This record gives sequence, structure tokens and C-alpha cells, in this order.
Amino acid sequence: MTDEMDLLTNLRDTEPVRPHAYEEARGALRAAMATQAVPEPRTVRGRQARWGARRKVGIGAVALVAASAATALAVTSIAPSGGTSAQPGTVTVTATANPILTQLVADISPLKPDAKGNATLTVRNKSRTSDQITDWGIDLRTDSGTYYWGVEKSSLRKAVAEKRGGDDHYKRNIAIARYALKGDMDTARARMSVAHLLPGSPPEDGTLTPDDVRILKEKAKAAGKKYVSPKPKTPAEKKEIIDNRIWMNTADALVAAPGDPQVRAGALRILATMPNVKVAKTTTAGRPTLTLTDRWTIGADSVEKLVIDARTGQPISMFSGGSDMKSVTIYYHNTRVKIADIATGKF
Repeated sequence: MTDEMDLLTNLRDTEPVRPHAYEEARGALRAAMATQAVPEPRTVRGRQARWGARRKVGIGAVALVAASAATALAVTSIAPSGGTSAQPGTVTVTATANPILTQLVADISPLKPDAKGNATLTVRNKSRTSDQITDWGIDLRTDSGTYYWGVEKSSLRKAVAEKRGGDDHYKRNIAIARYALKGDMDTARARMSVAHLLPGSPPEDGTLTPDDVRILKEKAKAAGKKYVSPKPKTPAEKKEIIDNRIWMNTADALVAAPGDPQVRAGALRILATMPNVKVAKTTTAGRPTLTLTDRWTIGADSVEKLVIDARTGQPISMFSGGSDMKSVTIYYHNTRVKIADIATGKF
């Protein structure tokens, strides 16, 4: 079976692996498998990679590729309230907030970022205990929001020294998480459901747009097949798709800003309102953790498990698996650092 690492292997001889390319390849692959059409690697390489471009249920591979390509051209636009100018989906809080997450939010929301540093360095790999750097490189996000990436320490040091920051796409997710800490939860959830979209884009609820239909018709024609309109989504399926977007974008905010306690608290407050998100007390490498599990059934049975520190809410790992993909676990090794030290190679 072709997997996300196979897609990346084809890229290594042509250009360095882009930031978060593994998650991007994984997301594209999973969506494509739902329609039996694995995309070419260039459709992954040419797009702005997301921290957690995981399975987006209820949308065809062609539509996903088109939407992701458009997202790569987006100019970040954050409203003062932490929202986005895209029209939010219909999202209503009906469930009682999870008591475990609610207590954790209360515990961490008064905290401030560790004063010993002004940025958070993250190494992502497949090891529970080792922070060894792999092809996924090193992520660095300053407390002011600037993001840097390097495939190794020397390239990260050079990027910081030359002030070559970028990849601001997650500023929207982060701003919405901050708003969610004390803001209206219906509003926060609605904004988070469209945080990954271009401003002005309609919410993704499985409803095909005219552009989606055009692309699918062109694909059918190229394959010599007759176009058959997909069966409309039921209200329950549309709700599951919107909940999937909220989960993805909220988890993205949590992973993108692990050094900010208020972002973590706001993100967890959103996740606490989602009835399908199950929370269990666990232990990871000897430390108390919480495992948040969300599952989807549209297209194929898929599950994701986000493991966080039970005391601080910091992300520790993300597991993705399902009936149409290889299971994989990514571990996040976070360290508070000083920008000046990174620029001089003292890390």
C-alpha cells in the first residue's frame, strides 16, 4: 500500500521536505484514497503544508486538492475578535462541557508562558522519549507569532539569523483559540470551523459548489466516464463534517502554539464542548496524560487521538488511523528557548 512516506520519498531528490510536508502528504493521501485516486506528489509539494492537514471527511479528493491550493494563496486576515471574514457554518453548542477538560482549562488559563524563554522549539518524530531530529525538521514559533522552520539545527539558526520567518496561516487558529478562552462558545466554534479557509469562502459541510461540480465533471470526462452527481449529505453527515473541521483546526492551534497557556486553554475549552470527543486519563512515558479521541464514519471509519499533558495541556502526540490508511503516531517534543540563542546556534 502506498503511504505518506512513499509520497515524501519521491520528493527528497528534487527539493528539501517542506515544513509539515508529512502531515500534508498524509491528508492528501487519505482524502484521495476515499475516491481511489492518489494525487501526484507535486500536488502536495506545491501547497502550503498545514500542521495537521489530516483526513477531511466528506469531501472528494479533487475538491480537497483545489481547496488546499487556494488556501496556499491566502493572506492571513484576523478580525479583532480573533475571527475570520469567512462565513461560519451553523454550529450550536448542545452538549455539557467535559468536566475533565473544563477543570484543566481552569488550571492553566491563569498561567503565563515560561519566562525562561520567548519562543517554543518543537521537534516532531516517531519516538516517545527521544527528541532526535528527523526529515520533519525543527519548528520554532516565537511568542509574538513568527514561525521558523529548518530541516536541521544549522538551517534553523540561519533562518532565524536572517529573519526568514513565515507560514502565518495558523495565526487565525491561534487567535480564535485565544478568543474562545473567555468569548462566546458558539461564536468560537463557528469561527474555528472555517479557520482553514480563504476569507469569504463558504463553510465545508459536504455541499458541492459549482466549481466542485465542474472539476468532478472534468475528471469524469478525462477518465471516459459519465458524471454521476454525488448523493447529497444528510443533516447528520453535514454536522459530522463541520465537527471534523472544528477538531482539526482546534488541534492545529494547540500544536502550533504549545508554549502559550491561554491558547491551550482556549483550544481545550472548544474541545470540551464536542460530545464526540472522548477524554481518558492515561500515562505516557511515565507522565500523567489525557487522551482525546475523535472518530468519523463518513467515507471510511477514521480515528484520531490527541495526547496532552494532564497538568499543562501541552500536546504530546497525535495518532491517526482508519480503515483506509496506515496508522501513524507523531510525537511533539517542545522546549522553551530564547530567540537570541537560536540565532547564535546555542541550542
